[in-house]
Order: sequence, then C-alpha cells, then structure tokens
Amino acid sequence: MSIPVILDMDNAAGIPGRDVDDALALALALASPEISLVGCTACAGNCRTHESARNTAHQLFLAGREDIPVAAGREEPFLRDRSAHFRHMEQPLSGQEAAFWRAMPAPPAQVPPLSPLKAHELIIEKAREYPGELVVVMVGSLTNLALALLAEPGIAPLIREVIHMGGAYRDDDIRWEDSTPDIPPEVWRDTLRFNPLHDPEASLMVFRSGVPVIVVPANVTMNVFLRPGELEPLRESQSAFHRHLFSCCEPWIEWSRACRRLEGMHLHDPLALALSFLPHLCCTRPMRVDEAVLLAPDGTFLTDSGDGPEVRVACNVQRRHFESILRKRIKK
Repeated sequence: MSIPVILDMDNAAGIPGRDVDDALALALALASPEISLVGCTACAGNCRTHESARNTAHQLFLAGREDIPVAAGREEPFLRDRSAHFRHMEQPLSGQEAAFWRAMPAPPAQVPPLSPLKAHELIIEKAREYPGELVVVMVGSLTNLALALLAEPGIAPLIREVIHMGGAYRDDDIRWEDSTPDIPPEVWRDTLRFNPLHDPEASLMVFRSGVPVIVVPANVTMNVFLRPGELEPLRESQSAFHRHLFSCCEPWIEWSRACRRLEGMHLHDPLALALSFLPHLCCTRPMRVDEAVLLAPDGTFLTDSGDGPEVRVACNVQRRHFESILRKRIKK
C-alpha cells in the first residue's frame, strides 16, 4: 500500500533568483508510486506563503492533479519577523544576474482555487484520516505543523513521522558561510539554508512534541546535484508540467554553476521527500537538538550531547543512486 504524504513547501519555482528544488520534490512525489500525495501545504521561507501556494496549485494544475488539495499557511513566524533576512532577494535583479532568469516562465494569470482549509487544518484532517500512517515532509519552515499541534495536540501520536530538510551539525571540514560566496553569512545561517530558523520557536514545538522526526541536514543535502543537460529531455515534453519544470530549473542550474561555482543545483528538498519511501538512501543516527543554539538562532543546533529533544539525523547519502532515481522518475 502507498504511504500517505503531505508535502509542506516554500515553493518559489518561477520566481527569478529563488531556489527551485521544492518543485523537483513535488515532481518526484507525483512520479513515485510508493507514496500517495494527499495534500500540499504552503509555508514561508524561500518565498512568501501565498507565493508558495500559488506556485504549487499552478504546477498541480499543469500536471493534471487538481485532486490534490493545496492549503496556505501562516505568512509570518510565531514570534519573530524573519523576513528581513531575505527581503533583499525581493529587489529586482539587474545586470549579469538578471540574464540567467530571462527565460523563466511568466507567473500564472489564473490559479486554481486553494483548499478552504488552512494548512494546519489540512494537516489535522489528514492525520485523523490516516492514523499512524501519515508522513509529513517539511522542506520549509515548521510553522504549519507547530500550529496544527497547538490547535490539536492529540494528532501527535497519529503522525507516523516528520521528515524535515534543514539544520546542520558542526563539521570542521565545512565552513557553511563560505560554501556559497554570493550569500551573506547572516542570511546563510538564519534563513536561506536552515529552514527551521525561519521560525525557531515553531521548530522547537515540533521537536518537543514527541512526533518522530528525521532531520535531513545541509551536511548531507549539499552532496547531491542536478547537472547541466540532465533535464534536457523535458524541454520538448508533451507534458506542460514537465516543460514548466525545465524552464524553472534550467536557469537555476546554470546560475549555480556560474555564480556559486557548483557542479549543478543542489537537491536538498527532493532528497528529503525521497526518504519518505526510500529510507535506505541515507543512514541515520540519533542526535539531540541544542535548544539554546536553535533559539539563538543558529543552524548548527544538532549535537551528539545534551538533554534536548532527540531526533534522527541523516548522516550520509547514496549520492549517485539517489541522483539516478530522481532523473529517471521526473522524466517519465
């Protein structure tokens, strides 16, 4: 039987200068028979919540999957306005930077209707509908799930597990601030890379809730890529969804090579989604959440010591195997 999954995203696909791996996670979910995508919820982080909801609803329309409900969540974190850390990205791109995004698809003129439920209400509904089975894959902030747990604490034992892309553990071989030179250190630490820090208080609520959590940190996700030419078969696809995916991803791949000096675009969010049905892709080990570090906020809050909430943390990945699975599935 397929695994019921909710995919919670800050889906910025189609917005110039924003990461597009949420859209690839969505594409992988739609192409994977092992799971049943029972809902998508929109959060803030890499974009505004309403932008994520719009983009997700549009992509599901292009894929012919309007049967999957899309619910919008909160626009702001619980206690702190984190938006200042990425507001600079909302300024118009110019010069050489703008050239990468000239072929991006125009924003949709019309968007299919969203679910009448709010994101946290949809999570509650699906947890009750699939008790003990529901997997919530969260590749943005943790705000929506925290709100669901506040509104209805009784759903905690109904959720099979949460898979969250974000955070990091300290690694003497990697200086996170230098890994992508175009991103200022404070933005790297606080918002763009470490999703739980967009709303650290919400993240702590989830980590303390007793729901089993698998954290897929940047230490692991930075090792998987989509490279130039690998999406070329989608350029002339008969599927409007796949053509849209190509036009969103190709500029990001080229920009990642030219400006970040990477071999392609990172696949943070698709890897987190893949663990919902292929857990063997990564080894995991128990670690503790250092609450003081998380609330500082600092992304390196995963530790081997302390008395904070325990989570399981992905610590390596079968890189080539995962990349091959992604390429094959999204080309269908």
